[in-house]
Amino acid sequence: MRLLVVLFGLLYGHLAIPPVPATGTIIRLQADRIEFYYDRYLIEADGHVRVTTSDGMTITGDAFSMDLKLNRFLIASHVHLRSPGGQLDGAAIADFIDFRRIYFVPVITKPDRWTYENGDFAHAFHGRQMPGDTFFFPDTHASKVSLAARGAVIQSRAFVRFESVRAYVTGASFPLPSYYVYFGPNRNMAANSLSGANFDATWNATGNANSITALHARYDNTNQEYLAFEQHLAGPNGYAVVSVNPLTKLEHFWNLVGSERVGSRFQFNLFAQLEETQRWLQEPESASLVYYPSIIQAFNQSYVQVTGQFVNYNLVNQYRINHPSAVTATATTANHRIGKTPLYESIFYGIGFNHDSNNPEYQQALQTLGGVQYTTIWDHFLGYTLSLPNIKLGDRSNPYHTYYFNGSVNAERTWNSTPHHVNGANTTFSLSRTFSRFVNSYVSYNVANTADIYNVGGYSTGYVPISSDGVPDYSYAAFKGASTLRVATFGTTYTASPNLVTTLTYQHHDDFPVGVPNLFPPSPINNIGQFAYSNYLGQFIDAVTGEVRARLAPHLVIDFQRTYYFNFGTLKWSPSFVVQFSQ
Repeated sequence: MRLLVVLFGLLYGHLAIPPVPATGTIIRLQADRIEFYYDRYLIEADGHVRVTTSDGMTITGDAFSMDLKLNRFLIASHVHLRSPGGQLDGAAIADFIDFRRIYFVPVITKPDRWTYENGDFAHAFHGRQMPGDTFFFPDTHASKVSLAARGAVIQSRAFVRFESVRAYVTGASFPLPSYYVYFGPNRNMAANSLSGANFDATWNATGNANSITALHARYDNTNQEYLAFEQHLAGPNGYAVVSVNPLTKLEHFWNLVGSERVGSRFQFNLFAQLEETQRWLQEPESASLVYYPSIIQAFNQSYVQVTGQFVNYNLVNQYRINHPSAVTATATTANHRIGKTPLYESIFYGIGFNHDSNNPEYQQALQTLGGVQYTTIWDHFLGYTLSLPNIKLGDRSNPYHTYYFNGSVNAERTWNSTPHHVNGANTTFSLSRTFSRFVNSYVSYNVANTADIYNVGGYSTGYVPISSDGVPDYSYAAFKGASTLRVATFGTTYTASPNLVTTLTYQHHDDFPVGVPNLFPPSPINNIGQFAYSNYLGQFIDAVTGEVRARLAPHLVIDFQRTYYFNFGTLKWSPSFVVQFSQ
């Protein structure tokens, strides 16, 4: 219970998400069978159709069709409408919700079509021109039904929530009590707080215009199969997403991702993670909490960002341990063009505070240099970015003969209150071209320079490692903390169709110190089988990565990926195929 209090205290204490006003029309639909086509955002219904709207209309008929994107619906055959503005009986009725305009086909001796505006059914407009497709039911023969239901609640321009559902996925069907689909304009509803997974089947159980409650059936290489829970809250200026992942394993991670914008220039962000090892509702065996709050204030030509990191490695008081914290403030100028040149520049300066109490039981501190333990370290840093974006080369009149050149240089120096400073620079150049509607390619070259320099102790010299083939590598004898990592990349993408994309990427590393197989520990593997770091000492020399991405269903995509390392020591292929299903 204590852990839940901590988590929801963060959620509601730091983020006050206002609800989105329910400005759209609410439509309650019932029928013998309701079908939803996910690829077209189309709802079709047949048999004893009954529609009730939030503006007081009740309409019955035999068939119903609604295009959620166009925001209009049609009811046909034995139509009866009852509302405060009057009653109608006819053959068909179409409601163009955005325009508060209803088109009607009455059953009279001489065929006619009438128009009503603003819910006034006592006064019809005769002879007005109507859109040509007003009473056309769409052709669905080329589309597949995504789910069937008996009831639905629709908010125009926002969401639909189906009831008594049977979902169809690649030929199989699954019964569900409900299913929710959001199709509104609020991008905050797409925020996610789950970690990566190879497979994720999402059941959006319920929701409204500013919330989604979802259950996920997932699989990854670390946790294997498990369930996860996620709750979304979103408003016009912010969001909060809390999740438990995995939910059905002994070790749980409660994640909270949130953001709130105040006015047009101030924003607050938060990421928090509560880890616990707990069997159901018993006292947790272990628990830890880390959270990263940040605030951003924008000005006319610059912005200031303050970020924090606060960690408590133990919340159950079984043993003592350190509780490190850090706060960094950074001022950054906007990207300014240098005169009339194609170059852009930006500079930044920051100051940081890092602290960890010296725990006598474990003799822990942030750093020990020259026999001195440092529990508090101040740092400040200064840097700049120089960029050359989107320079067009070749035949500019033909998009398939135009090359795009991009370049950037980022350099930074960090001074610490300890006898230690770090110099860093990152330079990237790239050239890309679209050869046809199906093929585009690029080449890039990146150089990362890092000098990690200690004025006390320093680096030892004279170490000469032996590679796996028994050859000594003398470059390490000159290594004193300054490294240069160079990587050349060639990539090409073939897009056969929007539903099938293939990518091939080749990388060549030319590093100092030279990559020696098995000298440095390899990068750890993340949940889906990829190396967690893209830049580190001792990387492979050459690698080719192939990837295929295919859409299996309107809302189901599969991604295959594998890398070959040209026999770099014991490393030949990446640990496994990376196979990822996503919606």
